[in-house]
Amino acid sequence: MFTGIIESLGKITRTQTKGNNRIFSISTSFTSAVKISDSVAINGCCLTVTDTQKDVFQVEAVSETLKMTNLLKVKAGDYVNLERARQISDRWEGHIVQGHIDEMAKITNIRKTPGLVTLEVELSRESSINIVDKGSITIDGISLTIAKIKDQKCSVNIVPFTFDHTNLNHKRISDWVNVEFDVIGKYVRKYLDERRSR
Repeated sequence: MFTGIIESLGKITRTQTKGNNRIFSISTSFTSAVKISDSVAINGCCLTVTDTQKDVFQVEAVSETLKMTNLLKVKAGDYVNLERARQISDRWEGHIVQGHIDEMAKITNIRKTPGLVTLEVELSRESSINIVDKGSITIDGISLTIAKIKDQKCSVNIVPFTFDHTNLNHKRISDWVNVEFDVIGKYVRKYLDERRSR
């Protein structure tokens, strides 16, 4: 389980193809503390550490993960948001994040004003029902609050510290980001859908 509070920015040092899967070698500030079988969210996608070396750790993404996330487009030299799975004894900030990506969304606008960056993304028509004004959303693993909703587009406001210390600083309009909707909201929607269908 994660919280959407990015722990570190990682750099992809190498990618390898293994059948239909991809292996990512990642260098970051907490590399020495990672061990095999640890869960780490990479751009919000929960993956298992499969190998560790002096300067990097490795994770492997299966074909379904690659199809559902922007990890298919990640290449050596790119930066990814990282968060290790939380322990029960940790402080839980952000919101409950599973690391299970619901879909990718395209960035449609990035607007910088003094003390604030506003990021707008476009969701699929089917998924736009999962968001509410002032609700939680995870974008590339970052816990954010929805500031505005218009049709299938939603905007989030990002403080400069978060923008500067995550991969959003490297994003451009038309780039794709991973989105996970609030799990509590998804359960409520499923419950109500089933009640209506009876």
